[in-house]
Amino acid sequence: MHQNTKAAVCAAIAALAVSAGAQAQSTTTVYGIADAQFERVETSGSTTPTQDKPARYRLSNVSSELGVKASMPLGDGMTGLAQYTTGINVDNASGNTSAGMFGNAKDSFVGLAIDNVGTFKLGRMTAAARWNSGTADFSPMGAGLQDDQGMLSGASGQTGLATPFNIRLDNVLAFESARFAGLSARAYFSANENKSAASTANGVALDDKSYSLGLQYVNGPFDLRLSQEQRNDKGTLNASTDHSTRDRDFRFGLRYALSADTTLALGYDRMEFTDANATGAAKTSLKKTGWVLGAKHNFGKHAVYGGYGQGSDIRCSLASGAACNGADTGASNWALTYNYNFNKQMMLEAFVTQVRNKARGKYDFDSGGVGPAAGAKATGSGIGLRYAF
Repeated sequence: MHQNTKAAVCAAIAALAVSAGAQAQSTTTVYGIADAQFERVETSGSTTPTQDKPARYRLSNVSSELGVKASMPLGDGMTGLAQYTTGINVDNASGNTSAGMFGNAKDSFVGLAIDNVGTFKLGRMTAAARWNSGTADFSPMGAGLQDDQGMLSGASGQTGLATPFNIRLDNVLAFESARFAGLSARAYFSANENKSAASTANGVALDDKSYSLGLQYVNGPFDLRLSQEQRNDKGTLNASTDHSTRDRDFRFGLRYALSADTTLALGYDRMEFTDANATGAAKTSLKKTGWVLGAKHNFGKHAVYGGYGQGSDIRCSLASGAACNGADTGASNWALTYNYNFNKQMMLEAFVTQVRNKARGKYDFDSGGVGPAAGAKATGSGIGLRYAF
Protein backbone atom coordinates (compact mmCIF):
# COMPACT_ATOMS: atom_id res chain seq x y z
CA MET A 1 0.00 0.00 0.00
CA HIS A 2 1.28 3.47 -0.91
CA GLN A 3 2.61 5.36 2.09
CA ASN A 4 0.21 8.29 1.61
CA THR A 5 -2.73 5.89 1.21
CA LYS A 6 -1.72 4.05 4.39
CA ALA A 7 -1.58 7.33 6.27
CA ALA A 8 -5.02 8.33 4.99
CA VAL A 9 -6.51 4.96 5.97
CA CYS A 10 -4.95 5.16 9.43
CA ALA A 11 -6.30 8.68 9.89
CA ALA A 12 -9.79 7.57 8.85
CA ILE A 13 -9.69 4.60 11.26
CA ALA A 14 -8.52 6.89 14.06
CA ALA A 15 -11.35 9.34 13.32
CA LEU A 16 -13.89 6.52 13.36
CA ALA A 17 -12.49 5.28 16.66
CA VAL A 18 -12.77 8.74 18.19
CA SER A 19 -16.30 9.07 16.85
CA ALA A 20 -17.31 5.67 18.23
CA GLY A 21 -15.78 6.58 21.59
CA ALA A 22 -17.74 9.80 21.67
CA GLN A 23 -20.95 7.98 20.75
CA ALA A 24 -20.31 5.49 23.53
CA GLN A 25 -20.27 8.34 26.03
CA SER A 26 -23.53 9.90 24.85
CA THR A 27 -26.70 9.37 26.87
CA THR A 28 -30.23 9.31 25.46
CA THR A 29 -33.31 9.02 27.68
CA VAL A 30 -36.95 8.55 26.76
CA TYR A 31 -39.27 9.86 29.47
CA GLY A 32 -42.91 10.63 29.95
CA ILE A 33 -45.85 11.24 32.25
CA ALA A 34 -49.43 10.05 31.96
CA ASP A 35 -51.71 11.97 34.32
CA ALA A 36 -55.51 11.99 34.16
CA GLN A 37 -58.25 12.96 36.62
CA PHE A 38 -61.98 12.29 36.87
CA GLU A 39 -63.47 15.60 38.03
CA ARG A 40 -66.69 17.24 39.15
CA VAL A 41 -66.87 20.98 38.35
CA GLU A 42 -69.52 23.68 38.67
CA THR A 43 -70.02 27.44 38.98
CA SER A 44 -72.69 29.10 41.11
CA GLY A 45 -73.72 32.42 42.61
CA SER A 46 -72.89 34.67 39.65
CA THR A 47 -74.57 38.05 39.35
CA THR A 48 -76.42 36.64 36.31
CA PRO A 49 -77.72 33.25 37.54
CA THR A 50 -78.52 32.03 34.01
CA GLN A 51 -74.77 32.08 33.31
CA ASP A 52 -74.01 29.63 36.12
CA LYS A 53 -72.79 26.21 35.00
CA PRO A 54 -74.44 23.24 36.72
CA ALA A 55 -72.39 20.42 38.20
CA ARG A 56 -70.95 18.15 35.54
CA TYR A 57 -68.30 15.47 35.27
CA ARG A 58 -65.28 15.32 33.02
CA LEU A 59 -62.01 13.49 32.46
CA SER A 60 -59.07 15.90 32.40
CA ASN A 61 -55.62 15.40 30.97
CA VAL A 62 -53.16 16.96 33.44
CA SER A 63 -50.18 18.08 31.38
CA SER A 64 -49.20 14.55 30.28
CA GLU A 65 -46.07 14.48 28.14
CA LEU A 66 -43.59 12.40 26.19
CA GLY A 67 -39.99 13.40 25.56
CA VAL A 68 -36.47 12.48 24.54
CA LYS A 69 -33.34 14.07 25.93
CA ALA A 70 -29.72 13.48 25.02
CA SER A 71 -26.33 14.63 26.22
CA MET A 72 -22.77 14.10 25.06
CA PRO A 73 -19.46 15.17 26.66
CA LEU A 74 -17.49 17.34 24.23
CA GLY A 75 -14.32 17.74 26.25
CA ASP A 76 -12.84 20.81 27.94
CA GLY A 77 -15.72 20.85 30.44
CA MET A 78 -18.42 21.17 27.77
CA THR A 79 -21.49 19.00 27.16
CA GLY A 80 -23.85 19.05 24.19
CA LEU A 81 -27.57 18.83 25.03
CA ALA A 82 -30.79 18.24 23.12
CA GLN A 83 -34.39 17.81 24.30
CA TYR A 84 -37.75 17.33 22.60
CA THR A 85 -40.93 17.28 24.71
CA THR A 86 -44.50 17.17 23.47
CA GLY A 87 -47.79 17.24 25.31
CA ILE A 88 -49.78 14.00 25.19
CA ASN A 89 -53.57 13.76 25.26
CA VAL A 90 -54.90 10.89 27.37
CA ASP A 91 -58.51 11.94 26.88
CA ASN A 92 -60.74 13.09 24.04
CA ALA A 93 -62.62 15.81 25.90
CA SER A 94 -63.86 19.10 24.52
CA GLY A 95 -60.55 20.75 25.30
CA ASN A 96 -58.76 18.35 22.95
CA THR A 97 -59.87 20.03 19.75
CA SER A 98 -57.48 18.04 17.57
CA ALA A 99 -58.88 14.75 18.93
CA GLY A 100 -55.39 13.30 18.51
CA MET A 101 -52.73 11.88 20.77
CA PHE A 102 -50.17 14.69 20.54
CA GLY A 103 -50.66 18.09 22.13
CA ASN A 104 -48.67 21.31 22.15
CA ALA A 105 -44.89 21.37 22.14
CA LYS A 106 -43.30 21.80 25.56
CA ASP A 107 -39.68 22.60 26.42
CA SER A 108 -37.62 21.65 23.36
CA PHE A 109 -34.12 22.93 22.70
CA VAL A 110 -30.51 22.33 21.71
CA GLY A 111 -27.91 23.51 24.19
CA LEU A 112 -24.31 23.71 25.31
CA ALA A 113 -23.42 23.31 29.00
CA ILE A 114 -20.07 24.61 30.30
CA ASP A 115 -18.82 23.43 33.68
CA ASN A 116 -18.89 26.13 36.39
CA VAL A 117 -20.41 28.62 33.94
CA GLY A 118 -23.88 27.52 32.90
CA THR A 119 -25.96 26.37 29.94
CA PHE A 120 -26.79 28.13 26.68
CA LYS A 121 -30.01 27.03 24.97
CA LEU A 122 -31.92 27.69 21.74
CA GLY A 123 -35.57 26.68 21.40
CA ARG A 124 -38.96 26.83 23.16
CA MET A 125 -38.68 27.10 26.91
CA THR A 126 -40.20 27.71 30.32
CA ALA A 127 -39.01 31.24 31.11
CA ALA A 128 -38.53 32.91 34.49
CA ALA A 129 -42.13 33.94 35.31
CA ARG A 130 -43.56 30.46 34.69
CA TRP A 131 -40.61 28.87 36.52
CA ASN A 132 -41.19 31.12 39.54
CA SER A 133 -44.99 30.79 39.59
CA GLY A 134 -44.79 27.23 40.90
CA THR A 135 -42.68 28.10 43.95
CA ALA A 136 -45.74 28.09 46.25
CA ASP A 137 -47.52 25.30 44.34
CA PHE A 138 -46.85 21.67 45.25
CA SER A 139 -48.94 19.97 42.53
CA PRO A 140 -46.68 17.44 40.72
CA MET A 141 -47.17 18.92 37.24
CA GLY A 142 -47.94 22.52 38.21
CA ALA A 143 -51.28 21.82 36.54
CA GLY A 144 -54.75 20.51 37.22
CA LEU A 145 -57.48 22.14 39.29
CA GLN A 146 -55.39 21.49 42.42
CA ASP A 147 -52.69 23.85 41.09
CA ASP A 148 -53.03 26.90 43.40
CA GLN A 149 -51.52 29.50 41.03
CA GLY A 150 -54.79 31.08 39.82
CA MET A 151 -54.45 34.24 41.90
CA LEU A 152 -50.90 34.75 40.59
CA SER A 153 -51.50 34.00 36.92
CA GLY A 154 -54.92 35.61 36.25
CA ALA A 155 -56.24 39.17 35.98
CA SER A 156 -59.91 38.59 36.80
CA GLY A 157 -60.85 38.25 33.14
CA GLN A 158 -60.37 42.01 32.72
CA THR A 159 -57.89 41.84 29.79
CA GLY A 160 -58.91 41.23 26.19
CA LEU A 161 -56.69 38.14 25.92
CA ALA A 162 -55.57 35.62 28.54
CA THR A 163 -52.60 36.76 30.62
CA PRO A 164 -49.41 35.41 29.01
CA PHE A 165 -46.95 34.77 31.81
CA ASN A 166 -47.70 31.12 32.64
CA ILE A 167 -47.13 29.97 29.07
CA ARG A 168 -43.78 29.16 27.46
CA LEU A 169 -41.69 31.51 25.36
CA ASP A 170 -41.00 30.67 21.70
CA ASN A 171 -37.97 31.49 19.52
CA VAL A 172 -35.73 31.80 22.58
CA LEU A 173 -32.05 32.36 23.21
CA ALA A 174 -31.40 31.46 26.85
CA PHE A 175 -28.66 31.28 29.45
CA GLU A 176 -29.04 29.48 32.79
CA SER A 177 -26.01 30.01 35.03
CA ALA A 178 -24.26 27.64 37.35
CA ARG A 179 -24.75 28.24 41.06
CA PHE A 180 -22.20 30.35 42.94
CA ALA A 181 -22.41 30.51 46.75
CA GLY A 182 -26.07 29.54 46.48
CA LEU A 183 -26.91 32.17 43.82
CA SER A 184 -27.84 31.45 40.21
CA ALA A 185 -29.41 33.45 37.39
CA ARG A 186 -31.31 32.80 34.19
CA ALA A 187 -32.04 35.04 31.21
CA TYR A 188 -34.26 34.53 28.15
CA PHE A 189 -34.68 36.58 24.98
CA SER A 190 -37.58 35.78 22.65
CA ALA A 191 -36.76 36.93 19.13
CA ASN A 192 -38.92 39.49 17.34
CA GLU A 193 -39.39 37.58 14.09
CA ASN A 194 -42.90 39.04 13.68
CA LYS A 195 -41.66 42.64 13.77
CA SER A 196 -43.70 44.85 11.42
CA ALA A 197 -42.09 45.58 8.08
CA ALA A 198 -44.08 48.82 8.04
CA SER A 199 -46.44 50.73 10.29
CA THR A 200 -49.89 49.25 10.93
CA ALA A 201 -53.14 50.98 10.03
CA ASN A 202 -52.85 52.98 13.26
CA GLY A 203 -49.34 54.13 12.40
CA VAL A 204 -47.54 51.82 14.87
CA ALA A 205 -44.59 49.62 13.97
CA LEU A 206 -44.88 46.49 16.13
CA ASP A 207 -41.86 44.79 17.66
CA ASP A 208 -42.79 41.56 19.48
CA LYS A 209 -39.58 40.71 21.34
CA SER A 210 -39.74 39.61 24.97
CA TYR A 211 -37.32 39.54 27.91
CA SER A 212 -37.31 37.31 30.98
CA LEU A 213 -34.90 37.36 33.94
CA GLY A 214 -34.75 35.21 37.06
CA LEU A 215 -32.62 34.93 40.21
CA GLN A 216 -32.51 32.07 42.71
CA TYR A 217 -30.78 31.86 46.06
CA VAL A 218 -30.64 28.50 47.84
CA ASN A 219 -29.16 28.24 51.33
CA GLY A 220 -30.05 25.39 53.69
CA PRO A 221 -33.84 25.31 54.11
CA PHE A 222 -34.38 28.52 52.06
CA ASP A 223 -35.19 28.65 48.34
CA LEU A 224 -35.75 32.28 47.26
CA ARG A 225 -36.72 33.28 43.70
CA LEU A 226 -37.24 36.58 41.90
CA SER A 227 -38.36 37.06 38.31
CA GLN A 228 -39.08 39.96 35.98
CA GLU A 229 -40.60 39.53 32.54
CA GLN A 230 -41.73 41.82 29.71
CA ARG A 231 -43.60 40.66 26.62
CA ASN A 232 -44.01 43.28 23.90
CA ASP A 233 -46.78 43.78 21.36
CA LYS A 234 -48.89 40.74 22.26
CA GLY A 235 -52.08 42.85 22.27
CA THR A 236 -53.16 41.40 25.62
CA LEU A 237 -54.91 44.36 27.23
CA ASN A 238 -57.52 45.10 24.53
CA ALA A 239 -57.08 42.10 22.22
CA SER A 240 -55.48 44.52 19.76
CA THR A 241 -53.19 43.46 16.94
CA ASP A 242 -52.21 46.93 15.68
CA HIS A 243 -51.26 48.71 18.92
CA SER A 244 -47.96 49.08 20.74
CA THR A 245 -48.49 47.12 23.98
CA ARG A 246 -46.40 46.04 26.95
CA ASP A 247 -47.11 43.19 29.38
CA ARG A 248 -44.93 43.19 32.51
CA ASP A 249 -44.74 40.78 35.42
CA PHE A 250 -42.77 40.69 38.67
CA ARG A 251 -42.82 37.61 40.91
CA PHE A 252 -41.39 36.68 44.28
CA GLY A 253 -41.30 33.10 45.53
CA LEU A 254 -40.04 31.54 48.74
CA ARG A 255 -39.89 27.99 50.08
CA TYR A 256 -38.77 27.10 53.57
CA ALA A 257 -38.24 23.50 54.68
CA LEU A 258 -39.27 23.14 58.29
CA SER A 259 -38.03 19.54 58.16
CA ALA A 260 -37.33 16.81 55.63
CA ASP A 261 -41.09 16.19 55.43
CA THR A 262 -42.68 19.64 55.84
CA THR A 263 -42.30 22.66 53.57
CA LEU A 264 -43.94 26.10 53.66
CA ALA A 265 -44.11 28.45 50.67
CA LEU A 266 -45.11 31.96 49.62
CA GLY A 267 -45.75 33.44 46.19
CA TYR A 268 -46.39 37.07 45.21
CA ASP A 269 -47.15 38.50 41.76
CA ARG A 270 -47.58 41.98 40.28
CA MET A 271 -48.79 42.41 36.67
CA GLU A 272 -49.09 45.53 34.54
CA PHE A 273 -50.51 45.82 31.02
CA THR A 274 -50.31 48.98 28.90
CA ASP A 275 -51.61 50.00 25.48
CA ALA A 276 -50.07 53.33 24.52
CA ASN A 277 -52.23 53.79 21.42
CA ALA A 278 -55.64 52.79 22.81
CA THR A 279 -58.56 55.08 21.99
CA GLY A 280 -62.08 55.74 23.31
CA ALA A 281 -63.34 53.32 25.93
CA ALA A 282 -60.37 50.96 25.52
CA LYS A 283 -57.99 50.58 28.47
CA THR A 284 -54.59 52.24 28.43
CA SER A 285 -53.38 50.41 31.55
CA LEU A 286 -54.33 47.69 34.02
CA LYS A 287 -52.56 46.59 37.19
CA LYS A 288 -53.23 43.77 39.64
CA THR A 289 -51.44 41.85 42.40
CA GLY A 290 -51.87 38.40 43.87
CA TRP A 291 -50.42 36.20 46.58
CA VAL A 292 -50.61 32.58 47.73
CA LEU A 293 -49.47 30.66 50.82
CA GLY A 294 -48.76 26.95 50.37
CA ALA A 295 -47.68 24.01 52.51
CA LYS A 296 -46.88 20.32 52.07
CA HIS A 297 -46.33 17.48 54.53
CA ASN A 298 -45.13 13.96 53.68
CA PHE A 299 -45.73 10.98 55.96
CA GLY A 300 -44.60 7.62 54.62
CA LYS A 301 -46.25 6.99 51.26
CA HIS A 302 -48.77 9.74 51.92
CA ALA A 303 -48.62 13.48 51.26
CA VAL A 304 -51.02 16.34 51.96
CA TYR A 305 -50.59 19.77 50.43
CA GLY A 306 -52.64 22.85 49.79
CA GLY A 307 -52.70 26.58 49.37
CA TYR A 308 -54.75 29.72 49.90
CA GLY A 309 -54.38 32.88 47.85
CA GLN A 310 -56.04 36.14 46.90
CA GLY A 311 -56.13 38.13 43.67
CA SER A 312 -56.63 41.87 44.01
CA ASP A 313 -59.17 44.18 42.47
CA ILE A 314 -57.74 45.62 39.28
CA ARG A 315 -56.65 49.25 38.87
CA CYS A 316 -57.11 50.63 35.38
CA SER A 317 -57.38 53.71 33.18
CA LEU A 318 -59.29 54.39 29.97
CA ALA A 319 -58.10 56.22 26.87
CA SER A 320 -61.11 58.56 27.00
CA GLY A 321 -60.10 59.80 30.44
CA ALA A 322 -63.32 58.48 31.98
CA ALA A 323 -63.12 56.58 35.25
CA CYS A 324 -62.25 52.90 34.96
CA ASN A 325 -64.13 50.83 37.54
CA GLY A 326 -62.02 48.07 39.05
CA ALA A 327 -64.06 47.67 42.25
CA ASP A 328 -65.11 44.18 43.38
CA THR A 329 -63.01 42.39 40.73
CA GLY A 330 -60.89 40.44 43.23
CA ALA A 331 -61.16 36.81 44.33
CA SER A 332 -59.74 34.11 46.61
CA ASN A 333 -58.69 30.54 45.85
CA TRP A 334 -58.02 27.55 48.07
CA ALA A 335 -56.96 23.98 47.26
CA LEU A 336 -56.48 20.86 49.39
CA THR A 337 -54.91 17.69 47.96
CA TYR A 338 -54.01 14.19 49.13
CA ASN A 339 -51.45 12.01 47.31
CA TYR A 340 -50.69 8.34 47.82
CA ASN A 341 -47.37 7.23 46.34
CA PHE A 342 -47.41 3.56 45.42
CA ASN A 343 -43.74 3.97 44.44
CA LYS A 344 -41.56 6.59 42.73
CA GLN A 345 -43.49 6.18 39.48
CA MET A 346 -47.17 5.68 40.39
CA MET A 347 -49.32 8.10 42.36
CA LEU A 348 -52.98 8.44 43.35
CA GLU A 349 -54.32 12.02 43.59
CA ALA A 350 -57.51 13.34 45.25
CA PHE A 351 -58.44 16.99 45.73
CA VAL A 352 -61.06 19.66 46.36
CA THR A 353 -60.64 23.31 45.36
CA GLN A 354 -62.59 26.54 44.94
CA VAL A 355 -62.28 30.03 43.45
CA ARG A 356 -64.62 32.58 45.08
CA ASN A 357 -65.05 35.82 43.09
CA LYS A 358 -66.28 39.19 44.30
CA ALA A 359 -69.35 40.67 42.58
CA ARG A 360 -67.51 41.72 39.40
CA GLY A 361 -64.60 39.30 39.52
CA LYS A 362 -64.00 36.60 36.91
CA TYR A 363 -60.88 34.87 38.23
CA ASP A 364 -60.58 31.21 37.23
CA PHE A 365 -58.39 28.22 38.05
CA ASP A 366 -54.87 28.53 36.65
CA SER A 367 -55.18 25.16 34.88
CA GLY A 368 -58.35 23.42 33.75
CA GLY A 369 -60.42 26.60 33.99
CA VAL A 370 -64.23 26.47 33.90
CA GLY A 371 -64.98 30.03 32.69
CA PRO A 372 -66.96 31.50 35.62
CA ALA A 373 -69.29 34.45 34.99
CA ALA A 374 -68.90 37.66 36.99
CA GLY A 375 -69.27 37.06 40.73
CA ALA A 376 -69.35 33.28 40.44
CA LYS A 377 -67.92 30.68 42.77
CA ALA A 378 -66.10 27.91 40.85
CA THR A 379 -65.76 24.57 42.65
CA GLY A 380 -63.91 21.44 41.60
CA SER A 381 -63.09 18.05 43.09
CA GLY A 382 -61.65 14.88 41.67
CA ILE A 383 -59.45 11.81 41.81
CA GLY A 384 -56.75 10.74 39.42
CA LEU A 385 -53.71 8.63 38.64
CA ARG A 386 -50.22 9.72 37.61
CA TYR A 387 -47.58 7.43 36.10
CA ALA A 388 -44.10 8.72 35.37
CA PHE A 389 -41.31 6.92 33.53
